[in-house]
Amino acid sequence: MSETPQEPPATMAAQIEAEKIRLLRAQLSTVLLAVVLVSSGLAVIFYGVVDGRLLGPWLGAQYALSLWRWWLAGRFDRQAGALDEAALRRWGWRFALTSGLSGLLWGSAAFLFLLPQEPLYLTSLTIIILGMAAGSMPSLSAYPPAYVFYVVPSLSCMSLALATMGGAGYLLALLTLVFLAASLVFAGNIHRTLVESLRLRFENLELVGELRRQKAIAESANQAKSRFLAAASHDLRQPLHALGLFVDALKSAGDEAARGRLLERVDDALEALGKLFDALLDISRLDAGVVEARREHFPLAPLLRKLEGEFRAVAEARGLRLGVLSTTLAVESDPLLLERILRNLLANALRYTERGGVVLGARRRGGAVCIEVWDSGCGIDAEGLGRIFDEFAQLQNPERDRSKGLGLGLAIVRRLCALLGHDIAVQSRPGRGSVFRVRVPRGQAGDGGAPRFAAPPEVLALQGLRVLVIDDESAILEAMGALLTAWGCEVWLAESAEAAVAQLADGPAPAVILADLRLRGGRTGIEAITALRGHYGEEIPALLLSGDTAPERLQLAREAGLPMLHKPVKPARLRAFLQRCR
Repeated sequence: MSETPQEPPATMAAQIEAEKIRLLRAQLSTVLLAVVLVSSGLAVIFYGVVDGRLLGPWLGAQYALSLWRWWLAGRFDRQAGALDEAALRRWGWRFALTSGLSGLLWGSAAFLFLLPQEPLYLTSLTIIILGMAAGSMPSLSAYPPAYVFYVVPSLSCMSLALATMGGAGYLLALLTLVFLAASLVFAGNIHRTLVESLRLRFENLELVGELRRQKAIAESANQAKSRFLAAASHDLRQPLHALGLFVDALKSAGDEAARGRLLERVDDALEALGKLFDALLDISRLDAGVVEARREHFPLAPLLRKLEGEFRAVAEARGLRLGVLSTTLAVESDPLLLERILRNLLANALRYTERGGVVLGARRRGGAVCIEVWDSGCGIDAEGLGRIFDEFAQLQNPERDRSKGLGLGLAIVRRLCALLGHDIAVQSRPGRGSVFRVRVPRGQAGDGGAPRFAAPPEVLALQGLRVLVIDDESAILEAMGALLTAWGCEVWLAESAEAAVAQLADGPAPAVILADLRLRGGRTGIEAITALRGHYGEEIPALLLSGDTAPERLQLAREAGLPMLHKPVKPARLRAFLQRCR
């Protein structure tokens, strides 16, 4: 059983319709030439046989109609580039109606030039009219109304004229109608084939266009990746280079004071590395889709007051004014993620403002709330506005001074806004300052409990906590063992789940498992945690540690339902996790 062709989409259907009309116009020149030649030949055949008062006006009407159709075609050609869909349809009907007039003229010839007593002339007339109907099928079938308007009047008149002859004329009239029906069926088949070929053509054009767009996107992404890696490599090498120099200097430091100063520099370099890795991890987590938004209704005022307290000292240290406008508005968002967005915007505004100040406020806009951060900083030109949300974009920091940030804050803001469905916009004038606007849905005040704002980790004792560390790097095992022991934990170190079971022997299960994601032999920390939980028959709290930020790795940990910290792990975060496990 043959499949029914699928209907093309609306936009493609319009393209096909327009193309059919253009094809009709393209064939019109050949059609008109055939009309002029055949009508002239018919006049030559019947000259002196029929009344010249009939033949002359009929031939003149054919010439006049052909000239008019030619003039219309030229007018269409001049307007074709500016015609919309509706105008093209009107031109299609104009061509169809003029084709109908031509059909009436040829049909009238059946009455004007019918000579029943002259078989030669009768045969000639029949062949000419039927031949014109058959010959026009390929050229007029592109636009069915044009063919129908032509062939129905011409062959219907021919059939009626033959029927007036009586006797055998009735049979000829019937056969003419059969020929008319067959012509319409064949024309319909040609039209369907044409439409299908046009559909395939436009689909191929769309596919080629989509491939070109995807190629451009891939090339752009590849270039962006190269720029990203180049900038990340530079920003990673700088603190690592400094760290190496400080460590070498530390080896030869002559007194305690010098070693203390160098250790402070080592801490600074480690902190710079930690900030960069944290920012890269945030981007990886957002791109991997493992960050989930928990939207709720909450008032804005507590969040704005919290940010004011956090940034006021920063502003004062830079000699800037920080203004936070009071508000009674409530919003619907994720409080933690919205706080992160506004914190990044405030930090960015303060970093690039030399004098004046920064203002944070909110205003109602219909069913939404616009949270705005204004600054009187250096501003951004039109070219820079298109790049400020790119990774490592620092328009005012070509030397990559780390004191001016990493260039990842606004990239994280863009991803967080996309995750929450919040629009973000920026306006700026070079030398006058900038304003960033985050559009958030309005919320119901007093709906639910207190919002979930980030709180600093508590510092609590971990004395006696049984911790098992699984890692295939001996240096990391040694360092983790020293850190955890200093915190008062009881520590077991192992390179695999089997080694851990052997060490613990028949003693109680560990209170916490810290496992590296990648272990030797293609094994994973997830498998080790699962095996140990099965061995002890307990759901032992566990944490994955990994230096891998690949999205598929993040997704793997998420599917396992295990929390994960990325190396280098901040001791404060590790301690906070262990405290929650007591």
